[in-house]
Amino acid sequence: MKQLFFSILIIIVLTNCQKEQITLSGVANDTFFLQEKGIAMPIQVHGNVASKKMLIVLHGGPGGVALWYRDNYVIENVEKEFAMVYYDQRLSGSSQGNTSSNDITLFKSDLMKIIQLLKSKYGSDTKIYLMGHSWGGFVAPYFLQDSNKQDLVAGWIQVAGAHNYRMTDSLTREMLIKYGNIEMKANRNSDKWKPIVDVLNSKPFDGSDDIHAELDKYSSVVEGYMAQITPPNTPKLLKVIVNNKTAGTSTLVNNFIGGSLKDVDAQAFAIPISENLYKIKVPTLLLFGRYDFVCPTGLSDDIKAKIGSADVKEVIFEKSGHTIMDNEPVFFWKTLVDWVKVH
Repeated sequence: MKQLFFSILIIIVLTNCQKEQITLSGVANDTFFLQEKGIAMPIQVHGNVASKKMLIVLHGGPGGVALWYRDNYVIENVEKEFAMVYYDQRLSGSSQGNTSSNDITLFKSDLMKIIQLLKSKYGSDTKIYLMGHSWGGFVAPYFLQDSNKQDLVAGWIQVAGAHNYRMTDSLTREMLIKYGNIEMKANRNSDKWKPIVDVLNSKPFDGSDDIHAELDKYSSVVEGYMAQITPPNTPKLLKVIVNNKTAGTSTLVNNFIGGSLKDVDAQAFAIPISENLYKIKVPTLLLFGRYDFVCPTGLSDDIKAKIGSADVKEVIFEKSGHTIMDNEPVFFWKTLVDWVKVH
């Protein structure tokens, strides 16, 4: 899901992955590339590789950056427990190479190759977990719906993910109108809510992607109107710059434009992941923000109702919007770490 803060971040942060190195014990700070279908995707592995557990971060976007999720708290409290794998997807972040193709199936094949690469480098007994946030929450189940791939994965962590784009837009529209009316009745930011509610009431919703960009824009803006959401103590952008290497910007700009303008996620409207959730048998953790207008909690309800896994846990964060790891970072990461420890 495209959001304004991604565009700002993309212009500034560039992963500096130049020298390949592999750490087989202790704490890793490894960097290497996956070369696939004309694209070079940078991969950084940080944290406790001795745990034999790795969590792959599937970032939002398309057009996002994996290191957006790595800040000082993660470095000190999460990476000491297991290894975090940060990679920029094709047409995103600091990935480089041929950007002519926007074929959505390539995101699935890329992930397959990355898992195989990690297991070849760090050991076939390494447990792999997928953490998909927003757009990444489409990529993860898109990959997992192929049953032959599930043996490679020990668990799926869905963080405010958009596994069903048509449903996402429908739920977002309903939520914007509902809370817009509530807030206007309470005389809170009525001048800001009214034009949004009026526009949405005036447009019939037919489930196509025509209104997607507009809904996405409104969803990002209105979180700032909700007093129920705990704002981050430090801007995420500043945390990322402080804790990660930065370099030039040209590749990031090109890939952000490519990921956005090539309309990769428009293809997601035609992929019926909800219908295939019954095929997913891996342990699953669902983490959603109560006031997430981008990916409302109804998406979590859909997964719970249809998934084939017998091991499903849901946590709704009552003070969060779409970026739970910013709104309630301690609660979020503790919940995630505790779950990984027992799976």
